[in-house]
Amino acid sequence: MRLIRQFAASAGLSVALLAAAGLSGLALTTATAGPALAATANPIGASASADPDSASPGSHVTFQVFCATLDTSSATFFGTTIGLPERIPMDKEPASGVFSLTVTLPRSIAPGSYAPEMGCSDGSTATTTLTVTVTTMPARGGAATGDGTTSTQTNTGLAAGGLALIAAGAAVGGIALRRRGPARRS
Repeated sequence: MRLIRQFAASAGLSVALLAAAGLSGLALTTATAGPALAATANPIGASASADPDSASPGSHVTFQVFCATLDTSSATFFGTTIGLPERIPMDKEPASGVFSLTVTLPRSIAPGSYAPEMGCSDGSTATTTLTVTVTTMPARGGAATGDGTTSTQTNTGLAAGGLALIAAGAAVGGIALRRRGPARRS
């Protein structure tokens, strides 16, 4: 669909004109192919995408809508399904009829599958699927490293071990300096 739109934009045609040409070709083929073949076609509509299509609460998701006509002037994202404001204007992309919006998912959104809707000023609409997943952290917290801000336990003996190593280093350093001292005087 995107390839057809790009071709239409470069040729100065509208998607509706291309669709009409395609449908008349389909009707001509159906009429000459034989008896009793009924051709039904849905009108060309908008299409939408979410990037990434699977995200966790608090993460960023970019929604894009490809409107049915190339000269569409605006598009709106309907965010109530994912806990955002009802109507959010989308930004026009350099490609004709393409609009996008990057949102931050609310931290309170529940895991599951969502189908937010986007509407174009030409009257076409589209939905896309977004899967919200929750990543779980280990129950005991992070590793006991750093300045203690990542540690979830106290009095684990790490401080005592560190002090013992410092004392041992100081003792070995003192012995080394003492042995080196008389050798210099000679």
